[in-house]
Formats: sequence, C-alpha cells, structure tokens
Amino acid sequence: ERHEDALLLLRGLFMTSFLVDDFLADNQEFGGRTFVVSSASSKTAIALAFLLSQRKAGEVVGLTSARNRAFVERLGCYDRVLLYDEVGSLPTAVPAVFVDHAGDGKVVAAVHGHYRDQLRHSCVVGATHWSGERSRGSLPGPTPSFFFAPAQIEKRNAEWGPAAFQQRMVESWRKFRAFTDPWLEVVRSCGPVEVERAYREVLEGRAQPQQGHVLSLWERTA
Repeated sequence: ERHEDALLLLRGLFMTSFLVDDFLADNQEFGGRTFVVSSASSKTAIALAFLLSQRKAGEVVGLTSARNRAFVERLGCYDRVLLYDEVGSLPTAVPAVFVDHAGDGKVVAAVHGHYRDQLRHSCVVGATHWSGERSRGSLPGPTPSFFFAPAQIEKRNAEWGPAAFQQRMVESWRKFRAFTDPWLEVVRSCGPVEVERAYREVLEGRAQPQQGHVLSLWERTA
C-alpha cells in the first residue's frame, strides 16, 4: 500500500482532529471567528488547522516554538503563526476559540488572560508540553473542557448512521493525506537501540516536526 506509512502515522491522530472540527462546526464555532491552536507543529494540530482552513471557518492562528515556526509557516494551513510569548499581539475585537494541544498552564493562562470574555470556548485536546506547568486556579473566560471524542462519534452515528459517518471521515482523510505528501518525512528505524533513540528525541523535544517515525523492535536482517 503506497500510503501505508501515512496511514500508520496519521490516521488515528486525524480522527481526533476530524471530530474536534466537527464538534466546533456542530456548535456553530461557539460564536468564535478566530481559532487559536497551540502546539501548532504537532500532527493533530496540523490536521485540525487543515480542516478549519478547508471549510473557511475563520482565521486559524498557530502557537509554536521558535525552532518550529518556519516549518509551521510553510504548511500554509495557518493564517498566522506566533510564538507562545506573542499571544498578547492578537486582536481581541473578534471572538475566539482556543484548542489546546500543548497542555501548558502558562500558555492557557496567557490565552485566557488576553481574550477574557471574548474567548467563547476553550477545548483541551492534548498535552505535548508534558513537562509544562498545569493550569491552577480560576481563569478569565470559559472553563477549559476536555474534548471527549467518543461522545461526538456516538452523536454522529446516531444522526448520520455509522456508514455515512465513516464515509465523511474517509473522504476528509484522503484530502489531508494528500496535503501531507510534500512535507511528511517518514523515518524507519529497527532494533531496541534505534527505538530508544527515537523515543528520547521526542521526550527531550528534539524531534523534527516534519518527521514521522515508523519503528520496529526487531533488528533488520539481510
């Protein structure tokens, strides 16, 4: 299968993004017209930004680190790319929705503190900043709520039927997979040493955002 690597690396993540995008659309974006997406270089965030941009939901803003900024800008699915400490430069005249893939309490506090009541929904999807400080105490604006994918699947299966739901997701997945072709770099590694090396790269924040690792514990044989 020519696209097997992309299927392995991205399909599960894409399903989460598809459901988040559908959840936002299903709720009329909660009245938001700007979508602030943290950990913008992560594959789940990229997929969400792609889906939001495809349906022209509003301005899509990616928050990322300095080392990943150029990559995120080249993707073309974000209307604006900012560093985490540049949240204060965002205009507050337009209501916003925050989709948090980073799970960093400082970033959450910065976004909530900046938008306050103009933040219409705060959605927690992931925690790529696993070592970051978690949110403490009350925040201005809406209380962050964890996105529960099974609930949206159940809702759409009831409304559309399982076959129609799967068909919509597959059609959307094919478009996203084609979007990843120019930039996704598949890295294949075999054996315990190489698996540990890839794990430590991710753990220590040294992984390259364009790369996807396909790993096997079995050593390659001639």
